[in-house]
Amino acid sequence: MSGRLPAVKVQEVSPDNAPEVSVRATSTLLLYFEHRYGAERLARLWREHGFSLGLDYMRTPTNYVSLHFLERVAAALRDASGDSKFMREAGLFTASPQALGFVFYMLRAFGSPKACYKQTIDFSPSYNRVGAFTVDLLEHKRLKLSYRSSIPERSRNICELRMGQFASFPTIWGLAPADVRETECQVQGGEACRYHLTWTDPPTMWGHYLGLLLGMVSGLLATHLGWGDALFSVTALGVGGFALGGWLDRRRELQRKDELLSAQAQANLGSLRELQQRYDEVFGSNVALEDRVAARTRELSEANTKLEVALVKQREQDRLKTEFFDNVSHELRTPLTLILLSLDALQKEPESLPAVVRQHLTTLDRSTQRLLRLIDNLLNLAQLEAGKVRLRYQPVELHAFLTSQLLPFRTVAEKQGLMLTLEGAPLSPVHVDVERIEGVFHNLVSNALKFTPAGGSIAVRLREDATDVHVEVVDTGQGMAPADLAVIFDRFAQADTSGTRRFGGSGIGLALVKETLELHAGGIEVSSTPGQGSSFRVRLPKGTVHLREELRDRKLTDTTPRSERRSSGRFATVLSATASGAQRPTEPQDHSRADAKAPRILVVEDDAEIRAFIADILAPSYRVLEATNGEEGVRRALEDRPDLVVSDVMMPVLSGLNLLVQLRSHAQTVDLPVILLTARQEVSAKVEALGAGANDYLGKPFSPRELLARVETQLRLREAAVRAAENERLAAIGLLTSGFAHEVRNPLNGLMNALMPLKDVLQGRDTGGDPTLGPAMLEVMEECGQRIRHLAESLLSFVRTAEKPVAVRLDQALDSTLNVLGWRIPSGVVVERSYHCTDPIWGDPGTLNQVWLNLLDNALRAVGDTGRVRVETSQEDHEALVTIVDSGVGIRPEDLERLFQPFFSTRAAGEGTGLGLALSRRIVLQHGGRIGITSQMGQGTRVEVRLPMRPALSDALSSTPTGGAGRGRWTRRMG
Repeated sequence: MSGRLPAVKVQEVSPDNAPEVSVRATSTLLLYFEHRYGAERLARLWREHGFSLGLDYMRTPTNYVSLHFLERVAAALRDASGDSKFMREAGLFTASPQALGFVFYMLRAFGSPKACYKQTIDFSPSYNRVGAFTVDLLEHKRLKLSYRSSIPERSRNICELRMGQFASFPTIWGLAPADVRETECQVQGGEACRYHLTWTDPPTMWGHYLGLLLGMVSGLLATHLGWGDALFSVTALGVGGFALGGWLDRRRELQRKDELLSAQAQANLGSLRELQQRYDEVFGSNVALEDRVAARTRELSEANTKLEVALVKQREQDRLKTEFFDNVSHELRTPLTLILLSLDALQKEPESLPAVVRQHLTTLDRSTQRLLRLIDNLLNLAQLEAGKVRLRYQPVELHAFLTSQLLPFRTVAEKQGLMLTLEGAPLSPVHVDVERIEGVFHNLVSNALKFTPAGGSIAVRLREDATDVHVEVVDTGQGMAPADLAVIFDRFAQADTSGTRRFGGSGIGLALVKETLELHAGGIEVSSTPGQGSSFRVRLPKGTVHLREELRDRKLTDTTPRSERRSSGRFATVLSATASGAQRPTEPQDHSRADAKAPRILVVEDDAEIRAFIADILAPSYRVLEATNGEEGVRRALEDRPDLVVSDVMMPVLSGLNLLVQLRSHAQTVDLPVILLTARQEVSAKVEALGAGANDYLGKPFSPRELLARVETQLRLREAAVRAAENERLAAIGLLTSGFAHEVRNPLNGLMNALMPLKDVLQGRDTGGDPTLGPAMLEVMEECGQRIRHLAESLLSFVRTAEKPVAVRLDQALDSTLNVLGWRIPSGVVVERSYHCTDPIWGDPGTLNQVWLNLLDNALRAVGDTGRVRVETSQEDHEALVTIVDSGVGIRPEDLERLFQPFFSTRAAGEGTGLGLALSRRIVLQHGGRIGITSQMGQGTRVEVRLPMRPALSDALSSTPTGGAGRGRWTRRMG
């Protein structure tokens, strides 16, 4: 039996209500979703998807929808359900009473599955106008059919629905769903959808009707024989026959069910035995799998342990390699320093040397500089491998930057007969590390000069786009082969691989260029044609998004001594002759060739040759002291009090950084200028040294003239600081003198005025007959003398100093300072005193009084003619707290951070030196304390000084030489 495919014109895009599929064929979809999830959820789903056809339209049996609309609805319902079997279960719902209504009971009483299948296929053209069924085989309990659609279905949702509908028909009679097997699918590329169905027919229930018929016939026969009433006999025997026939049907049905249950039980037993067998197999497999997992786990654990050990070894090797590069750089730079210093000394007087010697010196200098660049490249490579590279980002405009960088290269280009040009306009700035980017372009331009023959040209071209700045270095040199371009940026790779190697190089330069640009989120590309030249294109991003905070250079404060540093004398020392022909000694010695009044400089260096060479440079102008390591340098600095220290960084026993820390921790050397010499040229090393308190930092190798210039600069700065401190001290003395003169004038006038009447009384002159005049004048003179003595004691107490820390009562010290400043306090200013710290502190009273004088004088200047100044003392744990609060004008926020800087002042020009607070802070720090200032504009200022109760200065002062000279030096330094 076959159905005919209707002639339907298919458009590319059919409207949703196209007459293609009747809603009767798919109403089961909506019924099942509503039955399972509720009508409210169905309505909400319909609104969310915005279907053009409403639910009322879908429930009207006479309406049609397009196939594609039906597919969209099916996909939405399936996705909303989250059930992968939703379409098959919705199809099974087709044969339910809710879907079929009264027809369900008609089919159950008079129909059969075979008739249902036949009628469904026959009537398919009435509800499906885009597809047709073809029956290949229809017989008892089996059906083969095909379905072809003129509009291709886009998913298998409708296929699954169709198979569910076919499987549902036997369920009308309480049977299991039909077994539907799909042998071919049109959606998956088949010619048609082909299905093979098998099912079980319902049992024949004829016993009721046969018993009813035999009962009625028996009733008529009984009536005919006169055995009873016709109606009663027919009815009674008919009902009895119907019941007997039903009993026989039920008995036959029970027997059939018993047979089915027995067969099912036998099948279950067989399945159970099979399951037991499978369980045993699975159990055995699980045991074997567990053994394999345990073995594999052990292997993985052992492998992880080995990997961890290997990782630790690798990290240790990386650390040792980095330390090796550091140490090798120091050892290489040390002889380089000697060579360059010697060359520089010889080249100072070129007229006295023969031309051949001058030529050799020039060659030596050029070769040494080349060796120095190679060492720098190796150090940069070590930093990259160790992940220790830190960048100091700053905005740079590349046009101006390259203009200055190309100046020395232009001279070289002119000597080689080349043309070097810079093309392009100023660009947007890029954030880069200037020193490292300078190395990038230095390398690229140097290579271009090296590989370009005379008569050629080199162009540096600049341009930018929306995101990047581009720099192109183009030369007309010999070019590179295509095989070399693939490895040109690899470490230790050489484009010139011939045996002759016309051009030297280590193969590191371009690798460093590439890795440096990648650190800046940039890149480099190269193109080249043999015999025509090469083009290197550099890209650097604009803006700040690419900046990597983990690579940003920050100040380092760790000054742990390097215990692994080599010990002195491990390497052989080559002794050179001095001017007198004698050999330079390896032991430290002092040099006094300069004038006896010349400043003294301590040179701390473990290498004997470098130490002797530095001493030779400094000895003509300065008195030079020598030390071989940091520990000896600290000892000599404390004992001999030099005016300046020149120290190496990497030394045995105690490094230069730790020497610096110890010098800054002693009161005698806290201001001692220190210049550090080291082979480490990276920015982080300089920041570390300057952050630890170094006054200057000089990298090896260095020029002797540069060393002398820096030493002279630091000595002049120290002399200027001493003069400024002395000026500040003189200003304080002037303030005290003015106050003393002002305060002593009134009692002195009173004393002088009382002397004249007393003189008259003593000489017996006429005093008006007043016998009490003499005693009264004596009382006035006594009172004036007491006032003068009190002022003198206050002044002496204020300026009193001590060689060693003594007990200082803060209340007495503050009162003494306020008494000295009493003449400066206007009548409209109220000074409040609140002393709660009764225990003394240990320190130098004279220098501490200078702190109170500076702070109280600043407070009185801030409040002007009217205001309030409060002086408090208290004790917190093991610290004494002195607080001075004024109600003055306050300090601007931008000035708070600079208050303790030397020579900074908020007063008008000429009203102060700007050293008062700097010296006060230094004195407080030397006492082991802290000082802080908080202020708000218009609300006054609060100064807090915290001093330890213990004798913090005892060790420092006990090391000061006794006697007047020692005391005088300490007093001048503090004040």
